[in-house]
Amino acid sequence: MNLRFVVIALLCASCSRTPAASQRVHAPEVVRIWPGPPPGTGSWTGAEQTIDTELPNIGKVHIITNVTVPTLTVFHPLGKANGTAVVVVPGGAFRALPWDLDGTEAARWLTGRGITAFVLKYRVRPPVNAPASESFDDFDRRTEAARDIAVADAEQAVRFVRAHAKQYQVAPSRIGMIGFSAGAITTLSAAATAAPSARPDFAASLYGALLTKAPPPAGGPPLFIVAAQDDPQVPPGKSLDIFRAWIAAGLPAELHLYEKGGHGFGFRPQRLPVDRWPDAFQAWLGAHGYLKP
Repeated sequence: MNLRFVVIALLCASCSRTPAASQRVHAPEVVRIWPGPPPGTGSWTGAEQTIDTELPNIGKVHIITNVTVPTLTVFHPLGKANGTAVVVVPGGAFRALPWDLDGTEAARWLTGRGITAFVLKYRVRPPVNAPASESFDDFDRRTEAARDIAVADAEQAVRFVRAHAKQYQVAPSRIGMIGFSAGAITTLSAAATAAPSARPDFAASLYGALLTKAPPPAGGPPLFIVAAQDDPQVPPGKSLDIFRAWIAAGLPAELHLYEKGGHGFGFRPQRLPVDRWPDAFQAWLGAHGYLKP
């Protein structure tokens, strides 16, 4: 699999980097999700690093890597909040985070519809001798440990938002999650967890895959799925597998598979039919009552 963001992370290793903190001038509220040191990465050291790059057909992307302290960046609606919250999980092959493409741009779309958005900066490290190209199955095996860390942060993010629902004026039963690529893999694992306290109430997967071995639990969340047939990185059949797993468990799911769109399109228009997926997502959110106060 030609993992675009693995290549970006590899480039980060040889580029001049700027500490992420130095670029936050008027940043939204940022909160730590763990009460103490996050579990399992005590040996991770070094400051966060950033790089701005340009991707074909997508444009400029702001990348963050070497994240050792997971946080949520909180974006409040400009108008009246409707009580729904969404944890936004960027992609990046579990090595880096395309912060604007998968994070802040999704947050702005959500807040424009009255939803309070929480962009998750989960733990990632730049690759060490990671291949620039590999099959999806090889990627699955190689990233298992990194995925476990990302899922732990995503589940803790749901617990955090639910525990602080009153503070953020959201309903503890209306906490969703949307993930892109590796973030979609993470989102699906969180949606399939057996622990209700760590499970989102609804979820959306953008060009992701269901890699957890456990089937979706009884009472699992409704799921919205988007992918493109011409995705060169995650086989589009993976989205069909997700849909089949959800309906086999008797859970509500909606699948949108577009002929063209590639991988990593996010909310950025490409002058293709895939540009319409946000409209379908908005309709789905409305049908489930997540856009009403």
